[in-house]
Amino acid sequence: MIKRLYIDNYKSLVNFELRLHGLTLLLGPNGVGKTSVLDVMFAVRQLLTGVAKISDKTIFATPTLTRWQTRDTQTFEVDVILEGDEFRYHLEVEHELSTRKARIAVETLGSGGKPLFRFERGEVHLYRNNHSPGPSFGADWSESALARVAPRDDNTRLTKFLDFMRKVIVCGLCPASFETESSTEDAVLQRDAHNFAAWYRHLLLERQELVPEFTKALEKVITGFRGIRMERVGLDTRALMVMFDPFGKRYELRLDEISDGQRALIALYSLIRLAAGQGYTLFLDEPDNYVALAEIQPWLIELADACGDQVPQAVLCSHHPELIDYLGGDRGIVLRPGSSGVTTVHSASDMAVEGGLRLSEVLARGWEQ
Repeated sequence: MIKRLYIDNYKSLVNFELRLHGLTLLLGPNGVGKTSVLDVMFAVRQLLTGVAKISDKTIFATPTLTRWQTRDTQTFEVDVILEGDEFRYHLEVEHELSTRKARIAVETLGSGGKPLFRFERGEVHLYRNNHSPGPSFGADWSESALARVAPRDDNTRLTKFLDFMRKVIVCGLCPASFETESSTEDAVLQRDAHNFAAWYRHLLLERQELVPEFTKALEKVITGFRGIRMERVGLDTRALMVMFDPFGKRYELRLDEISDGQRALIALYSLIRLAAGQGYTLFLDEPDNYVALAEIQPWLIELADACGDQVPQAVLCSHHPELIDYLGGDRGIVLRPGSSGVTTVHSASDMAVEGGLRLSEVLARGWEQ
C-alpha cells in the first residue's frame, strides 16, 4: 500500500506531506488541493507505465508550478510498502519558465534507504536486488527511465514496485462521457472513465466467475436491473447493453441510454466487485456524484469491508455528508488553506465535535478550526 505522498511546488501543494491508511477520506473546501493529490498520483502512474512523457505537456506541465513562488523545480515522492519491503520513489521535474518546457532532472527508486535505480542528468545507474551496482547507460530526460527497465532475475524488487504502480486507478467518474461501444479490451480505466465499456470488457475476460455476485449487488441498488452483456455490433466491436425487468417484461438499453446515476453505480460496483482481488489501489474523486443518498451507503459498506483484502487500498475525495460521517471520524484527513495559501494537513479525528453535531455539520458550519 501507499504509505506516504510528498508533493512540493505543485499548485497549492508546497512542502506537502500526506500519510495514507488502508481507507482514507480527503476532506476540505474546494481549491485546497484534494483533486491535485489525485492528479499527481495519476501523472506518476502515467509516467511509470510509459504512457506519457514530460515533453507531452500532459503531465507536470509548467502551469502546475505554484504561482506565488519563483522556483522552477517540482519534487514528488511516493512511499510504498509491499510484502514488508519499503520503497521510496523520488522524482524531480525541472522547468524552463521562458519556454514552458520541462524535463526529468532526478528519478530514483530505493528500498530500505538503499538504491535500486538512479537517473540523474541523463545518466542511469541500475542496482541489483542486493543493492550492488549494475550497468549504467544514458537515457532520455523527457520520460521515465525507470519505466523502460526490463525485468531480470536480479531486479525483481524494482519490477515488483512497477507492477504495483501499474495497478493504481485514479478516477473521477464522468458518466456522460462513457463510451458505449469498444473494439478493444482496456486494462486501465482512464481518469474520467470514458473507456468504461472497454475496461469492463477486459474485466469480463479476467474475472468472469465474479459476474453473478456483481449482478446481485446491482440488483439491490438499481430498480429492475438484471444484468449486462456485450452485444456484437461489428467485426471486433461490442456495445455494452444493460438488461432490465422491472415489471415482468424484459428489455435492454444501451449504456448511453440509461441515466448518469445508473452508469455511475455500475462503474462503482465494478471497481470493488469485478476488480476485486487483482491488487488495484483506488483513488476516487467524489464517487458520490450522480448517486442518490440511499444508493451510496450500501456501496460505502462494501468498500470498507473490501479494503485491506479484496481492495488493498482506497483514497476518496468527497464533500458528501454520508461519506464524511461514515468515514471521516477515524479515516478522514482535512486539507485547509494556510495563511500564505499553502495547503496544510490535519487529522479529522483531532477535531472537537461538541453538542452531538455530526462531523459533516461541523464542516458545513466552518467550525473545524
